[in-house]
Amino acid sequence: PKVADYPFTTLVPNLGVVSVDRWKSFVIADIPGLIEGASDGAGLGIRFLKHLASTRLLLHLVDMAPVEGTDSAADTAEVIVNELIKFSPSLAERDRWLVLNKCDSLPEDEHDARVKEV
Repeated sequence: PKVADYPFTTLVPNLGVVSVDRWKSFVIADIPGLIEGASDGAGLGIRFLKHLASTRLLLHLVDMAPVEGTDSAADTAEVIVNELIKFSPSLAERDRWLVLNKCDSLPEDEHDARVKEV
């Protein structure tokens, strides 16, 4: 694999089957991060968004690690929600779990405020 300082580590959609038991399984789709304008065709956004059309549940992972010169985690999360709405209002209304990643990297005195902001 290519190793570098990519803004996204997932570069192409990946599908995997999770077997719960002998008779139950589900498919999980890991898609690359979306950018603002994805619903209008920016980057490979439309192609990635189409992978979400058959999902029942969205896991929306938000990187909470502070990065100088980038938008806040709340702003980034809002961009994704807006892209879902623009692409497909019905997709945006699906169950979506907000998963906050790297909360442990937040300064202790800012942790609660940043989490509430998102």
